[in-house]
Amino acid sequence: MLRDFVTFPPDSRSSRQGRRTVNHGVRWRRRVCLVSAWMWISLLLPGAAAQELPPCAERATFRDPPWINGRRYCLETVIEDPEAGELAFTALAVAPDGTLYAARPLHGQVLAITDTNADGLPDTSRIVAEGLTLPNGLTYHEGALYIAGGRHLYRLMGGAVEILADDLPVGSSGWAGDLAVGPDERLYLSIGASCDFCEPDQPEHGAILSLALDGSDRMLVATGLRQAAGLAFRDGVLWATDSARLGLAATPDLDELNQVTPGAQFGWPICIGVDRRPDPDAADFDCTATTAPALTFPTGSTPLGLAAYDSDTLPDLASSLLVVLNGSRDRPDLRGYALAVIPFDTADEPQAAVPLIPVETDSSRKVGYTVAEMNYRGSGFWPHRPYDVTVSPQGWIYLSVGGGQIMAVRPR
Repeated sequence: MLRDFVTFPPDSRSSRQGRRTVNHGVRWRRRVCLVSAWMWISLLLPGAAAQELPPCAERATFRDPPWINGRRYCLETVIEDPEAGELAFTALAVAPDGTLYAARPLHGQVLAITDTNADGLPDTSRIVAEGLTLPNGLTYHEGALYIAGGRHLYRLMGGAVEILADDLPVGSSGWAGDLAVGPDERLYLSIGASCDFCEPDQPEHGAILSLALDGSDRMLVATGLRQAAGLAFRDGVLWATDSARLGLAATPDLDELNQVTPGAQFGWPICIGVDRRPDPDAADFDCTATTAPALTFPTGSTPLGLAAYDSDTLPDLASSLLVVLNGSRDRPDLRGYALAVIPFDTADEPQAAVPLIPVETDSSRKVGYTVAEMNYRGSGFWPHRPYDVTVSPQGWIYLSVGGGQIMAVRPR
């Protein structure tokens, strides 16, 4: 029909109407092109589809308050597989294309979870690596997923798994720690202590190591860390979590956030607390040469996963650290069992951690609950535990939780 319109004589009324119709058709085609282009952009750019998500409460995967501050954030379930067990998903990492990777250590597997329905959240998982030894640390860098598992450092790239090292100095537990890539293009790996309270078997136990991206050139960075379970770089500075040994629960604030510098000795197994005093079961020891923690958590809260939030998608969290508090053990009172935010002041010093999930009600309100009370009431993670946290390229937060759960925090 458009071809018929443009064949009318140029001086007729029908021609003028035809030109108007042609112009309308062009505008219509332009709109179609723009809509099509936006649809393609939504599929190709991580997070673009997220801008078109319906309100949080209308989503089938919505987790309603009191889990989280519903005025600021939306909490959704990404994966829920109760039959997968408590350690179904531990370590997490996200690729630039939005693919979420999750370690399943007891099965020796790593899963890739992708968004197959273009709703902005990953929903379908597939196994991309298997036959690994206790995969427990993940980090993604320049097209490769690095995996720490047992004595092995693996690299998944182009669909193939390569063993970069098979002699990591893990202790008697057999578990390796966390992985991170620094601004110097080197891998940083945490190695737990070989025991709860003893002299380390070798210098690389209870330590942080640095390696080249091919697994070579292993160097000792810092020591004196019982369980540096979480590593994260924030503005080029390396931070690490650590937790106190069993038997010290009555002594407050012994779990730690540490700023890692080359050569630092953080005191395990002798020196504890911000005041650098000897452990009550240790002999007299001069702790002044050890490095004090930058921040402490309640003893037994067990900080594990750590991630830097360097996006502006959730402005309240900008330039903070996110820390997983895995929770206390063998105690009647619940400590931890939360995802918390560590803000930084104008001097770039970390401030007291603030619970993000479950949210702690403002004490100024007449009715409110602490994180522990919410866990007791079944409005928190307990009896399951949170394990790791990571941030996607579009600034969404992913959290792995025991019982086969992965959650996402996104804008409302």
